[in-house]
Amino acid sequence: MAYPEVEKAGKSDKNIGMKNSSKIISIILLSLVIMPFAGHAQNPIIQTIYTADPAPMVYNDTVYLYTGHDEDGSNWFTMKNWHVYSTTDMVNWTDHGSPLSLKTFKWAKKDAWAGQCIERNGKFYWYVPMNQANGKGMAIGVAVSDRPTGPFVDALGKLLMTTGWGDIDPTVYIDDDGQAYLYWGNPQLYYVKLNNDMISYDKHVGIVKVPLTAKSFKLRIINAKNTFKWAKSINGLASHTVKNASDNKYYWYVSAIDKRTNKKVIGVAVGDKAIGPFTDVLGEPLVSEHCGSGNINPTVVFDDAKQPYLTWGNSKLWYVKLNSDMSSYDQKAGIRPIPSDKKDWFVSQIKRTVNSTGKRFTTYEEGPWFYKRNGLYYLIYPAGGVPEHLAYSTSSGPTGPWVYQDTIMPVIGKGGAFTNHPGIIDYKGKSFLFYHDGALPGGGGFDRSVCVEEFKYNPDGTIHRIAATKAGVVKGVANLNPYIRRQAETIAWEEGVETAFDSITGIYVTDINNGDYIKVRSVDFGKGAESFEASVASASAGGKIEIHLDSVTGTLLGECPVKNTGGWQDWDVQSCKAKKVKGVHDLFFVFKGAQGNLFNLDWWGFRTQ
Repeated sequence: MAYPEVEKAGKSDKNIGMKNSSKIISIILLSLVIMPFAGHAQNPIIQTIYTADPAPMVYNDTVYLYTGHDEDGSNWFTMKNWHVYSTTDMVNWTDHGSPLSLKTFKWAKKDAWAGQCIERNGKFYWYVPMNQANGKGMAIGVAVSDRPTGPFVDALGKLLMTTGWGDIDPTVYIDDDGQAYLYWGNPQLYYVKLNNDMISYDKHVGIVKVPLTAKSFKLRIINAKNTFKWAKSINGLASHTVKNASDNKYYWYVSAIDKRTNKKVIGVAVGDKAIGPFTDVLGEPLVSEHCGSGNINPTVVFDDAKQPYLTWGNSKLWYVKLNSDMSSYDQKAGIRPIPSDKKDWFVSQIKRTVNSTGKRFTTYEEGPWFYKRNGLYYLIYPAGGVPEHLAYSTSSGPTGPWVYQDTIMPVIGKGGAFTNHPGIIDYKGKSFLFYHDGALPGGGGFDRSVCVEEFKYNPDGTIHRIAATKAGVVKGVANLNPYIRRQAETIAWEEGVETAFDSITGIYVTDINNGDYIKVRSVDFGKGAESFEASVASASAGGKIEIHLDSVTGTLLGECPVKNTGGWQDWDVQSCKAKKVKGVHDLFFVFKGAQGNLFNLDWWGFRTQ
């Protein structure tokens, strides 16, 4: 039988795999770490490179997954391009390479960070943040393509929008009435109403800053309202958390109402972590005078000698000179109004704290994911401090007001990264949460990997806690047909191999060494296959493909010899007989041969006759 062609779309860049100083050492480490999970692991779902910031999209019965790409061995968020993967079963992922990179945007210089793609009227719009080449910070751009896998081009030739600070992590959704919304931001949260062309926004509405209230996103400080027994209430949105270098402790200064006097005061508490819990060290307010009304914005600033001053006020600014214990002040100097000749300095120092971590009052951190389900609007977001967990808020309307709900994924312990980034879809009657961790060998906070978990909504639309697991999606939503041509870069799990791009061949599997393998899940053999064939290329002595069922040492279906084809891009179809097997099985291609690279693999398939 002839194979129906399965198109390999959107392959427009080289897929750079995890490069280790020694492939032999890498294989040993991978074996020690991965082999215990080889039969069951699904997470992370991509192993050939480090991927981050997942953005899934369902289109034409296929899930397309758009990701960032952490460069190997990074000590920062070093990201130069974005990648695309796809699946129709949620367990096997096809690599479509990198159809979008910093080079696409002439106005951008670095930081290809988290974005999201959406379809409208047959075109695909990918909103991505980048650092501008002119040095003016992060901005959001938009790329467009006729295909979900690209290639993409800069839709404007310039940025789409910027606020001047924190313009990262855009998320996009088109409501039932056709109105599209774009949310983004760290540490602030913004949105715009996109126009129908998807490459401009309603300038009359403009860029809207979402109020980060305690009701909408929950106060960041743990047990904030119960910290001070003397307080009738506290205003967590008028506070400042500062780390004291001398004792490595955190000090929280917050506006409160003293239940004894019913007057506004400032309290101070100390803790071991930036988000608390904090302990009241005084048992009474730190400052009880001149606190006035409104948001008095208590803020600690430091002079060149590292002397701390606590400032507050609105129409009139006051300050005290803090002592080294950070919980008392110089009583001799007392409480003073800021003198006119010092006001500019104090105001400039206060402004510098606006986007600092110590001035992040609610749990909202960054990376929002915006969508609607059953008439309810959701914002899922990484919540702080750091390390991040995932939380969510809901609303009856697309622009709020938002109501905080709960944590949906706690901080990931072992194998986690200090950031996280959510993406949620419904697909084939099931719901899935995408996120990232640092669990691959060599991974961590700057070399992350995308994962996915299946979950169920509660009947009222709320979301229960979702655990990060190794198993991931235990049962796929469909089985894989082995009797059509299958791209070798369709992978559930792999060890040792990488993928690469050629302008003629597209994406293929390369860097195949003795003992490497590829796992493909839930393969439906039906009544059984009789032969196997694969498109291969080799400039070495070649090797062979062992075809096993259900594990790397499971039942051997066949051995396909791979001979020298004359070059690494000289492709030839080589085949072997296959032991007849029925039903659904996981398939393992185990590669064997001498030392060094054995061959490249483009596609494979089985025949029934």
